[in-house]
Amino acid sequence: MTKQIVLVFLLVSAVACLKLGNTIPLEEKVNLFWKARVTGIYTFNYQGKKLRLYDDFLPESLKKKISEKQFYSLLNFKVLKYSIDNIKYNKDKTEATVEVSMTINFQGYKLDGVIVKNKWVKENGDWKVYLKNKSNPFYND
Repeated sequence: MTKQIVLVFLLVSAVACLKLGNTIPLEEKVNLFWKARVTGIYTFNYQGKKLRLYDDFLPESLKKKISEKQFYSLLNFKVLKYSIDNIKYNKDKTEATVEVSMTINFQGYKLDGVIVKNKWVKENGDWKVYLKNKSNPFYND
């Protein structure tokens, strides 16, 4: 019986380590999100895993409100460059507000110094960006 308990403990520990090893730190996840916006490539490989902007970056609650087609139709401006200016976590480090400044091309105009704030939430150990679903997705309440 003791051997079984030890084996179960080791198995649970190994699975937990694997899961924790697969989580992407918030700053890296934010960089991946905005790099996808710069390149316009929304399906890409990251450390041997295929990531999709809609599937891997949006929380389930938002995916229930907005279809993949609707989401991509909201990405109506070209991001030319960006920088992460500030990340502010809540007390539990389960939510964060991320401020990004960028240069965009929108309807033929180059706009420098556009600042956006996005809310990021931790869902099942992974960081997800919680965007508005009825307007430009990069401006949150």
